Amino acid sequence: MKKILLSMLISSVAIFALPNNELELIMVSKATQKKAVVLSNMKLTGEVKEAFGKLYDEYQLKLMKHRIEELQLISHYAKNFKDMTDANSDKLIMEWMAVEGEELALKKEYMKKFKNIMPSVDVIRYFQIENRLQLLREVQTSSKIPLAMPSSAK
Repeated sequence: MKKILLSMLISSVAIFALPNNELELIMVSKATQKKAVVLSNMKLTGEVKEAFGKLYDEYQLKLMKHRIEELQLISHYAKNFKDMTDANSDKLIMEWMAVEGEELALKKEYMKKFKNIMPSVDVIRYFQIENRLQLLREVQTSSKIPLAMPSSAK
């Protein structure tokens, strides 16, 4: 489970500070790689590229909060997946839906902000790129997370 948590953290980080240790160095490297992929696929120039980069960094920092919440949910799940009760399953479902809802609200907020600096076709392109990267991360993570096992105390 530690490998799952580490791979989730590394693949979802957007920290823009000087690294203090090896993990932070890896995290900064992944965030830099992601930004490079996004920028190269956006094909923006001039002032739009500069404005996009600033807004992108702001969005990624806020998105990181949701990635951390996902990690916390996975950590909680990792402790209980072999013995899931209805009560802890319900709690996990509600927390998961809350995190998903908050992330959707964040996406809506930033879609509007991105539309203020570039055409809608570029906004949809950016979120398509972001979604593809998210799907890759989710496939890598979900393939390592075992399915829940019902509690034997029923």
